[in-house]
Amino acid sequence: MKILIIILGVIAVLLVLAGVGLYLLGRAQPERHSATITFTLPRARPAVWVALTDYASLPQWWPAVRAVRFETRASGEVITWNKDAHGKEIGFRTREEKAPAKLVREIVGDDLPFGGTWTYELAEDGPGTRVTLTEDGFIKPPFFRGVARLFMKPDGTMRDFEKHFAVHVAAQ
Repeated sequence: MKILIIILGVIAVLLVLAGVGLYLLGRAQPERHSATITFTLPRARPAVWVALTDYASLPQWWPAVRAVRFETRASGEVITWNKDAHGKEIGFRTREEKAPAKLVREIVGDDLPFGGTWTYELAEDGPGTRVTLTEDGFIKPPFFRGVARLFMKPDGTMRDFEKHFAVHVAAQ
């Protein structure tokens, strides 16, 4: 029994040290970050634009989004609420739209530990479309910044989007 208590104590101390280490690593990271990827799709810009702005179809082609619901606010602003694989909903609004060239989508919610924008810039590239996707974001809690630094790629979610979006657009 004494050995079990010692082992549990050592495990608890190691967990606390790991948590403190992640916190300190996160404090050393900037709160704001930016990442950009560029990829080319084999469809004309208007077709890519239609696919990009068809928010209701997201769950059909991107596994990261399980469901989408729409909320129209009193101001007329439309918020799309994306439900992720964990059942959490995150709201998005369109901050800027210049069809078919530029779209800026922003996470809604000041109470979230993270946020920011994704800016899509579409340019003609021969018969296809070159998409430049930029994430300008922030992660507030230092612990989360530490976790992100160790376990996530800065462009990981964008690369996942690219992979699934490319398949979706090619199938159109």
